[in-house]
Amino acid sequence: MAARRSAPFSRVLPRRAGAAAPAAPSQAAPQAASPTPAAGPTLEQPCGTQAARFESAKGFKMVITRAGQVRTTNPLRPLTPEVNEVLQVVIAGKVATAYGPDFATLRRGGAASGIEAMLGSPIHWQPTLPTFPDPIAIVTEEGTPLAQLTFRACEAPPAVKAPKVPKAEARKKAPRHAAPKAAAAPKTPPGFSMPQGAIAE
Repeated sequence: MAARRSAPFSRVLPRRAGAAAPAAPSQAAPQAASPTPAAGPTLEQPCGTQAARFESAKGFKMVITRAGQVRTTNPLRPLTPEVNEVLQVVIAGKVATAYGPDFATLRRGGAASGIEAMLGSPIHWQPTLPTFPDPIAIVTEEGTPLAQLTFRACEAPPAVKAPKVPKAEARKKAPRHAAPKAAAAPKTPPGFSMPQGAIAE
């Protein structure tokens, strides 16, 4: 006969009065949420009827007030017109232009009329500003990078300094020349008598 197996049992001890309940397993305290940095101003394009301000890392500032295009026809490729982008900009309070085949190779120019004369066609200005690439590059006439400008904000067109009008020079009075004196008769040295009839009348 097989030996009787004793059933296992667990001995439960009665809880003493006033005894504290077993502590629950400690949970890690939630980490404090990292502060979210304040969001900067939203940079949006296009600026529409406002001006678009671009700046370089060195503090150079260019404000675009108008944008247009110049279309010219190349006799060698009459079906493919050449397009140049033209921007009217304000730099240090003075109006200038920037032009080029695209916004990655813009060159600084003078007055808009000078650009039209140089390219041989009028500028077709847009009523509002388009969306510009960011950044915009300015190069020299040789194509060397001059500045790389990043869009900063849309703003009201800046005030422009009035061009200096050259003052009319005062007319200088022509010096008066004395009337030529009649040729004087040759003087006779003292003590020397000139014979009569030596000077023809």
